[in-house]
Amino acid sequence: MHKPSSGRDYLVALLLASSVTVFLGFYLFIRRGYLFTAPSSVDMLYVPNKAIAGAGVILIAFVFLLGPIVRYFDRFDKWLGYRKEIGIVGTFLLLAHGTITYFYLPLKSPRAELDLDSPDLLAGIIGIAILTFLFVISFKKAIDILGAKKWWFLQRWGIRVAIFLTVVHVVGLKWEGWWKWITVGGTQTPALTNPLMVPASLIAGLFLLWVIVVRLYEVFFIYDNLGFAGNEASQTPESKMRGRRFFIGSFWTLVILYIILFTRFVLW
Repeated sequence: MHKPSSGRDYLVALLLASSVTVFLGFYLFIRRGYLFTAPSSVDMLYVPNKAIAGAGVILIAFVFLLGPIVRYFDRFDKWLGYRKEIGIVGTFLLLAHGTITYFYLPLKSPRAELDLDSPDLLAGIIGIAILTFLFVISFKKAIDILGAKKWWFLQRWGIRVAIFLTVVHVVGLKWEGWWKWITVGGTQTPALTNPLMVPASLIAGLFLLWVIVVRLYEVFFIYDNLGFAGNEASQTPESKMRGRRFFIGSFWTLVILYIILFTRFVLW
C-alpha cells in the first residue's frame, strides 16, 4: 500500500541519517586524523565520502530490517511508517557517494581508470540505479500507472536485489582490506593516524551482513514457499516467538563480534 509523504516522517529519517553520518564522520576523523584537511596524497572529500557511503549502507540495511523488527516487537510498530522516508534518504546518500566518487576523488578513483568490468563496481552502480528506480515509483501516481500488484512486486524484490548488490559491492571492495586488518592490523601513515581502530566500512558491513542473516532465517524458517508467496504478515504465534528468539540471539552475537573487533588490538 502506498504511504503518503509526511514532513514529520522525513524529519525523523533526516535526523537518523544525520546521526549516523556524523557518528561515522567523527569516528573516521579520529581514525584518519583529518576530515577535509587531508594530506596531499588524499582527496579532500575522501573521508566525508566514506562517512556518507557507510551511512547510506546502514540506512538501506535498516529499511530491510524494519520488517522483522515490527513483526517480532509490537512496541516498534510505528517505525514501519518511516520505512519509505528512511529508504529515500538512504538512496540519496548512496547517490551522493557515487557522485562524489566519480567526480571528486581524482586521486582515489580516477575516471579514466574506472573498470566497469569489475563485478563489485558494477554491482554498486546497478544497486544505486535500482534504488533510484524504487524512489521514482514510490509516489502514488506510479501505483495508478503500474497497478498495485506489479508496484508491490517491484518494491518487494527491488529492495532485495539492491541489498544483494550492495553486499557484493561492499564485500568485494573491502574484504581484502578487512582481512588484512583482522590478521595483521595496519601501518600508521600521514593518511591513517590510528590504523588499529576498526575500519568504518567493517562496522557498516557487519551490520549489513547481520541484516541478511536475519532475513535469510525468515526465508527458510518462517515463510511458506521461501517467501515467494509475498505475504510477509502470515505467521503463527510459535513462528513469531522463534523468530524473536533468533533475532535477539543474533543481535547479541553481533554485539559480541563488535566487542571482539574493537578490542582486537587491546586485549589480544
